[in-house]
Amino acid sequence: MKMKTVFKAVYLPENKGHGNASREALERCAHNLAARMDADDISAPYRFQKQLELFQKDPDIDVAGGSITEFIGTPDNITGERAVKETDEAIQADMKKRCPINHVTAMYKRDAVEASGGYLDWYCDEDYYLWVRMAERGCKFANLPYPLVNVRTGADMSARRGGWKYFKSEWKLQKYMLEHGLIRMPRYLYNVAVRFGGEVLASNSIRRLLFKLVRKKFDPSAAPAFAAPETEYPPFSVIMSVYAKDAPAHFDAALESVLTRQTVPPSEIVLVVDGPVPDSLQAVIDKYAGLCESDETKVSLP
Repeated sequence: MKMKTVFKAVYLPENKGHGNASREALERCAHNLAARMDADDISAPYRFQKQLELFQKDPDIDVAGGSITEFIGTPDNITGERAVKETDEAIQADMKKRCPINHVTAMYKRDAVEASGGYLDWYCDEDYYLWVRMAERGCKFANLPYPLVNVRTGADMSARRGGWKYFKSEWKLQKYMLEHGLIRMPRYLYNVAVRFGGEVLASNSIRRLLFKLVRKKFDPSAAPAFAAPETEYPPFSVIMSVYAKDAPAHFDAALESVLTRQTVPPSEIVLVVDGPVPDSLQAVIDKYAGLCESDETKVSLP
């Protein structure tokens, strides 16, 4: 028996990057509520239920996220937790220092995202740039106080979060925040100096240590109690993207976590296939498309 979830696959002829792929996915969502998911992470089974409860509790919320745990190798090998502020006031204050929403945990209102300009390409910071623009428009943020997604990391993460290209992207975003009145000159100078030290001057080994120092120790007892819901929730979409270098086994686990292991499964999955992919990844796409309703949509863009 097929699931009620609709599976849409959007095929891009060439790789466009995360920001552009997310924009393409969001434009094709059938529902106003949409959740972001990466192709190599694992969502907690209560994730969507708890986020939907948060939107029901406060209809003014535009973006709802939560903390993440990080693991190396197997999902049980958790190395730490990236905690986030919970209230709108605290999140907007934290935004002046760092990205305050873990992108992979985000569920948001599509109309609020699009009214803020939607996803725009910004090297490694398309999410932070989006939250900043949403804050400028007066959007409301919230984070749940426990992990929603278990994020796959590795020794190369510190390398990806460093170097001149990464620093210049962060520098430009801090400049944008300064010019738009979100931060003042002292905070701008401090933020740029900290990023220059950590992203340009620090070695990969030092950067790994810094990442470890800013993570909290994961407490498994902090996860909320959950059960199959007794109420109905509004329909929502999950947007994802996959590209040629993603690992098929990791992609399979990510899709499984959002499609077959949730207490509240999504109404649809909108997957952007970001450029040509090998047969091994296509096989994973076909597997989950086969589990869903047969009105799967495939679109090839010019």
